[in-house]
Amino acid sequence: STLSRSEARTVYDGFAESGHAGGKDADSGYGGPAVKALMEMADFESAKSVLDYGCGQGKLAELVLSETKRSNKDLYWKGIDQSPNMVEKFTERCVEKFGADKCAVELLEDGEPSSVHVKANSVDRFVSTYCLDLLSEEDMYAVLNLAERCLTPDGKLLLSGITWGYKASVKTFAMTLVWELLYVIQRRKVGGCRPQALQPSLKSKGWRIENSVNTLPNGFPWMVSEVIVARPPLDNEKGE
Repeated sequence: STLSRSEARTVYDGFAESGHAGGKDADSGYGGPAVKALMEMADFESAKSVLDYGCGQGKLAELVLSETKRSNKDLYWKGIDQSPNMVEKFTERCVEKFGADKCAVELLEDGEPSSVHVKANSVDRFVSTYCLDLLSEEDMYAVLNLAERCLTPDGKLLLSGITWGYKASVKTFAMTLVWELLYVIQRRKVGGCRPQALQPSLKSKGWRIENSVNTLPNGFPWMVSEVIVARPPLDNEKGE
């Protein structure tokens, strides 16, 4: 089973306090290449409103807001996280740096995706990086439902998470093996995250995959990442 919501909150509060890479995956060996690929697919230059579910310490928000500072002055970024310490770090990294007119962060106290305060059809980019891979299946689908509800019809769902790397290289084979073992015996050590393949789950709910790529890590930890861009389901394509 996955970490409970309260266990995940405790783990990521600890990561934020200790300066652990958890919550700022854009800086990690696997996260750097994945985030680069995601940013190339996302077209943040034309986005107006971004909802970042599981925003962590705000490294992705900082990267995008810095890069689009001059080219897209209308971009507004809202982060969501259930860890109070991560929310505090996001505030320091992004809200205090870019201002409340450019970004905000919301603490999701109960960890319930449907509790997020957001208007329907109000967001054109829904981002979640290295978050769905630690959620229960029920919560993962709840996040996808939230994304479907708040995205505009031509909006984009942007996901990245760890996936299996047994066939990619010797390093990713060994790392995947160790990671899956740790997930069984000491899952807090890996932040409660397990390798996933998200495309089948998305397609079963009618999401239209626009682009996807598996990125190789450029440093430790040597995990392969899956990066996906998808469009919201059409009414006649939604899964049951």
